[in-house]
Amino acid sequence: MTTTATTARVGEGLEGFLKPTADARHAPGYVYAAPEMYALEKEHLFMQDWLMMAREEELAEPGDFMTFRVLGEPIVIARNGDGRLHAFANVCAHRGVEVAAGAGNTREFSCPYHGWLYDLEGKLVGAPYMKEAEGFDPTTCRLRPLAIGTWRGCVFVSFNDAAPPLDSFIDRFERDFGYLHPEKCRLSTRITWDFDCNWKLVAENAMDMYHVGVLHASSFGAGTSVDDARVSLHPRGGMRIDYASQPMNPDAKPLFGQLPWIADRPASFASMGFMQPNLHLVARSDQVRFLTGWPTGPESCHVIMYCLFPAEWFDDPDYEEKAGIYHGFLKGVLEEDRDMVASLQHAMTVRAYKPGQMAWLEQPLHHVSKGIVERVFNGNGSAG
Repeated sequence: MTTTATTARVGEGLEGFLKPTADARHAPGYVYAAPEMYALEKEHLFMQDWLMMAREEELAEPGDFMTFRVLGEPIVIARNGDGRLHAFANVCAHRGVEVAAGAGNTREFSCPYHGWLYDLEGKLVGAPYMKEAEGFDPTTCRLRPLAIGTWRGCVFVSFNDAAPPLDSFIDRFERDFGYLHPEKCRLSTRITWDFDCNWKLVAENAMDMYHVGVLHASSFGAGTSVDDARVSLHPRGGMRIDYASQPMNPDAKPLFGQLPWIADRPASFASMGFMQPNLHLVARSDQVRFLTGWPTGPESCHVIMYCLFPAEWFDDPDYEEKAGIYHGFLKGVLEEDRDMVASLQHAMTVRAYKPGQMAWLEQPLHHVSKGIVERVFNGNGSAG
């Protein structure tokens, strides 16, 4: 099936992309535009791995809940009366209607169609008019449970019943970034965007050192040094980059001070990392941020940025003003990217697009996207 202006089929034409970066070309356009690719990524990545869904402080009290759709799959995360987190499919066991919407605090979930009731663990506690149904056993009927775990204040869920333990899955990320202590931080704000591009283009853009001095020259590009960046590449498309950059505000200096646990680092400290399928961590000397990119279709995505500051900084009498400066700056930076990633997406579907050769600065994004493609196609163009 033709998926772009070329005749390439999904899984073909990857030879140049799969070479080492020094000799590699970017991926064929269908990798970013084909519905078939989107479907394969859902099954081989998002339905297999642990996914960061929230921060614990967003679900702090018994009864707190949040709902999500992960590539169309609806789920609920809720904290029960004992303070434990549970995750389950937001799909009524009767007709499949979503039993919860949005976020809030509740004692139970009621299906808006036929009134079936579920507790905060997803167990069925009420089913009107079902006593007469032959063989119906409410004790065996519930919302499908999902694996759930936490890492340093972040809440993870997996659709995969055979997923490895979260501690094992996140071990490399912990070794790289545990010293940043996100569990000692609190969520300052949760910024969301919708982009008109494939989710992988946002992922690549976030670690593209090549564009920083061009597209972001007027924001933070001039305060960022990429020539001496130290890149560490890990299995399964994971990576870490250590480099020098300014704090993310117009003054280019820490407004609260530096993170107490890295106070011995220079104010220009910067580090970022990626863990498949879609989790970024970006740190400066004064802030930790997580970013997740969620596919909403082959050519669109929803991006969430979690901005964290040390818990004690929230007591600063000028906290709101200072934090607002950071948030406004970050929103501006992402807006600088908006039209560019949309233009990249358009390029993936036009006749003139021919994957160009990569620069050495593109090694991180190449490694990440190559890891995704290799997992989807087993490195040889065959899905599975």
